[in-house]
Amino acid sequence: MTATDGPDAPFLEWAVAGRPMPGEDKSGDVATVQTSNSRCVLAVIDGLGHGAEAAAAAAVAVSVVERNRGEPLIPLFLLAHEHLADSRGVAATVAIVDGETGRLDWAGVGNVNGVVFRVDDTVRPRTHGVFLHRGVLGYIMPDLHIPEPVQLTDGDFLVLATDGIRGDVVAALHPELPVTRMAETILNDQATEDDDALVLVARFRCTRSGSARDRAR
Repeated sequence: MTATDGPDAPFLEWAVAGRPMPGEDKSGDVATVQTSNSRCVLAVIDGLGHGAEAAAAAAVAVSVVERNRGEPLIPLFLLAHEHLADSRGVAATVAIVDGETGRLDWAGVGNVNGVVFRVDDTVRPRTHGVFLHRGVLGYIMPDLHIPEPVQLTDGDFLVLATDGIRGDVVAALHPELPVTRMAETILNDQATEDDDALVLVARFRCTRSGSARDRAR
């Protein structure tokens, strides 16, 4: 198991915990987080299957996201699909957070799940799930649809997890805990034995007092 804290950012705290399938040395489940000024791109990628070939496909997808981190969602998916044509393919969910406004744009291709959890228990709904397209980047590209953005407020959580994580990730989210601890807890409690597993936990911090919350009301 590995757990990694993200670098300091004024509007986002994040951590990743993951491990390969038992018996394997390499994992096809990877994450990348790219922050530039007030924009952050978070991607969790699941190379199909497990082992070295899955890890190689995931590495290609990570490289595409990192080299093109200034692009909107649809171009990122299209570029990844193009570069993965000679690989076994990946599933991926990508989220773009605007630190100034709290706007979250996100979508997935394949089965990398995502959830936003509101810390304000008076807000309904408390959770929002990512829209997942059926397909495989590098093999089957669906018609992409980017849903309406989600408005984050101070303290809200964003969790992205591969299908090696099976359970209620929201149950592990507590405002008083560091993101590393929550990511480790989800991995320890919910990782399956028949696949690679990875989870990314991020907490939004509003950089302009009250602005994001006021816009959400």
